[in-house]
Amino acid sequence: MVSLYTLAGLTVVCYLAIVALLVRQYFRTRDLGLIWLAAAVVIWPLVSRMLQTGEKVFIDRLVRHQPVDLFPFSLVEKGQLTLGSLMLLLTYTQQLIGVALLLVAVLYLSKMKTNPLSAIIDM
Repeated sequence: MVSLYTLAGLTVVCYLAIVALLVRQYFRTRDLGLIWLAAAVVIWPLVSRMLQTGEKVFIDRLVRHQPVDLFPFSLVEKGQLTLGSLMLLLTYTQQLIGVALLLVAVLYLSKMKTNPLSAIIDM
């Protein structure tokens, strides 16, 4: 059975490989689309995970019926939103941000005369 540390290590190695390839290609082409792609594929998932950790703290407080004065968590406390709806709202918001970053990257990359993604794959 594969350990959690092995999976986490492989994930970090993959992220580092992606960053290295994107940085290398950026310095070759100076295409801003590669920066946006790095933001969408590397930076946003890491930021999103940190936000989810913070969200968990507030959700745990809500489940224990402890006061939470931070919007939108306070809406659950006031009965204006269910906990399930809040979690769905937060998930869809994070997904939308990630997809919007990818869209911006694709728009920048599609304006290039040569396809930088094929150049990355050809390395």
